[in-house]
Amino acid sequence: MIQYSAKTNIGQRKVNEDSFFIDEELGLYIVADGVGGLAKGEVASKLACQIIYNNIKEGKSLKDAVLAAHNKIIEETNQNEELRGMASTVVAALFDANAYELAWVGDSRAYLWDGGLKLITRDHSYIELLLETGHITFEQMKTHPDRNVISQALGIDRKKLRVATNSGTLEKDQIIMLSTDGLYEIAQEDQVIKQLGQMVNIKSLTTKLVNYAANSEGKDNITLLTIKSDEDSKHAKKIIQPLIVREFDIETGDVVIGIPVDEKEQKEEILPEDLRVKSIAPREMDLDDKPKIEKINILEMILLVCVIILILIITTLNL
Repeated sequence: MIQYSAKTNIGQRKVNEDSFFIDEELGLYIVADGVGGLAKGEVASKLACQIIYNNIKEGKSLKDAVLAAHNKIIEETNQNEELRGMASTVVAALFDANAYELAWVGDSRAYLWDGGLKLITRDHSYIELLLETGHITFEQMKTHPDRNVISQALGIDRKKLRVATNSGTLEKDQIIMLSTDGLYEIAQEDQVIKQLGQMVNIKSLTTKLVNYAANSEGKDNITLLTIKSDEDSKHAKKIIQPLIVREFDIETGDVVIGIPVDEKEQKEEILPEDLRVKSIAPREMDLDDKPKIEKINILEMILLVCVIILILIITTLNL
């Protein structure tokens, strides 16, 4: 049997662009974070939830349902000028008894609690790329000025969308938490572990974490959907362990294990102008088609060439 609880909070925004959706009969749980400002992001996140639900109800796979939502948002923006620029991140879980599949686009996340806290989704974001290429550490990710810049979202058609997936089996007393970045940016892993350790039930857990983020100067919309299993799988031999992206120390909340990304994911490019509206930083971020780390490498090469030329000139004059 699966228990669930969900809560959303507007934070310090004028409009709540987050949406969540639950269909217990289908075993479908969705959290979406709208991009676009004003009411456009709200439209995109609600549309994402609705289209995913419609497609799952028709028997489509979760990945195909997410792609369908992407195409529908693009269709709506092409038909209505007022909706231009809207997009949405999404993380969705589809359960069949205790077995589940995850699909996501953007930086909405899924965490697993199995006595320890584990991140089981990998953000489609600029700082994730920096981390994967060794330019920043896990600790630097928390305060990096570009941490809210995402590289993929439903409704952005500048490049082919890649829906990421993971799967596992939720055993007794294990919990999956689906959340938008408005939650985990404020209620970070150490606070989540603390609340899990004091948990009375998942409704109080969900409420406390969302309220903590809202009352701790959380600027963005905040949404958390919590799913808990009350019984073990009936097929012990078929238990699936999900891919763990990061595991956190139960005392400090620091990363203790970080799984390297697949080489195909490392090739992901950061989009230029499209997704800057996602940032809640004081300044807007300017990104070119290629990551900033490539610019640094080019400057280094130019400097090296200049030094070599200078050495050659000095050597020629001495001769």
